[in-house]
Amino acid sequence: MNLETMYEQTKHLSVLFVEDDALLGVRIVEILEEYFHHVDFARDGIDALEKFKHHHGVKNTYYDLVISDIQMPRMDGVQLAAQLYALREDQPIVIISAHTEVEYLIALINLGVAQFITKPIQYQQMLETLYIVALKINLAPIKSIQPAHILSLDDQVIWDKEKQLLLCDEVSIALTKYEIYLMIVLTLKFGQVCSTDEILNHFFLHEIDISSESLRGMMMRLRKKLPENTLTSIYGLGYRLSGI
Repeated sequence: MNLETMYEQTKHLSVLFVEDDALLGVRIVEILEEYFHHVDFARDGIDALEKFKHHHGVKNTYYDLVISDIQMPRMDGVQLAAQLYALREDQPIVIISAHTEVEYLIALINLGVAQFITKPIQYQQMLETLYIVALKINLAPIKSIQPAHILSLDDQVIWDKEKQLLLCDEVSIALTKYEIYLMIVLTLKFGQVCSTDEILNHFFLHEIDISSESLRGMMMRLRKKLPENTLTSIYGLGYRLSGI
């Protein structure tokens, strides 16, 4: 990804950035304004929720993207995400988090948050994450017309749940029997964390006995066949398959 490619995906999008650290907020807003069409700043969850509602009331449209810290006064990032999803079920949200905030991450992933930016914020990692999210936002109208049994992993690769096929531009990608089992169980919780125990139990039901170590190797091989950043390992929790 280069900056020109990034700008092509973000130049028409609006963003609400939520951060209780005023100095960090100003710095990040300045960066966001270089790429996004419109950027608003909120100092905490309550402020963000008010701005979100006001934006919709005035413009009759929602922010294309909300970027929020987790730990904030008055209303934290988990509570804010839940409130935003109640107003707009498919609202794109990116959460800024420290690696130590595992208890928050589980709740956020299960709410539907697909992307995270880690603290301390690294400029390049932030832009790469926002590029992936912007690409997903721009592909959403295309995905919405697809049949329910088709899951889009990116603009070329899909998983056909009925035929149990992984396809890239309608050409089948060869999967082993075990990799097909993995795709089945991962897509049952598409976009959410699937625990290691859940995956091992799925194999057990098919009378296949594998170890956690063997599972890690299988995941590594499957990851190589999938679009980048779609199959992620969530430390201490399990694995998540999501589209970009």
